[in-house]
Amino acid sequence: MNKLVKSIAFTTAAASLLFSGASLAKEQKIATVNIQKVVSQLPQMATIQSTISAEFKEQIDALKKMEGDIKYNMEKSQRDKGIMSDKEIEALDAIINGLRQEYASKAKPLQQSLKRREQEEQQKILELVKKAVDAVAASEDYDLVLQQSSVAFSKPEADISAKVVEQAAKIK
Repeated sequence: MNKLVKSIAFTTAAASLLFSGASLAKEQKIATVNIQKVVSQLPQMATIQSTISAEFKEQIDALKKMEGDIKYNMEKSQRDKGIMSDKEIEALDAIINGLRQEYASKAKPLQQSLKRREQEEQQKILELVKKAVDAVAASEDYDLVLQQSSVAFSKPEADISAKVVEQAAKIK
């Protein structure tokens, strides 16, 4: 019985907030922005990707070469197993295992470094997008700008994503 009273009280309170919120929304100018779409369309993203790729190019190339060496030795092992002595097979297996261990020891730190750098750059981009959203909201006198992903429905006219991309592209 006590749970029933609480749920009725909660439902009543939620309904009153919903209806009062609806009347407030008509008085306010509200917009939505699709942050993911904005970030993907920014010209700065291409620059960031190329910068990070250049920064880690040597390490990535070394890992790719190591992958090729592992693959070559594995194929050689498969192909020539019938004509190789046991000693040669063991030596080749030792080479493959050594390459795999070296690859693993280099790949994980590289992945972590790449992830950290990408997160740093992503944070910069999100700050840039925030500035652009603030500028668009101020210039067009919006009272509230919501992320489109957290809104159940909005009219297409309420989406200011294109304006935010345009504004963010101007910011250096």
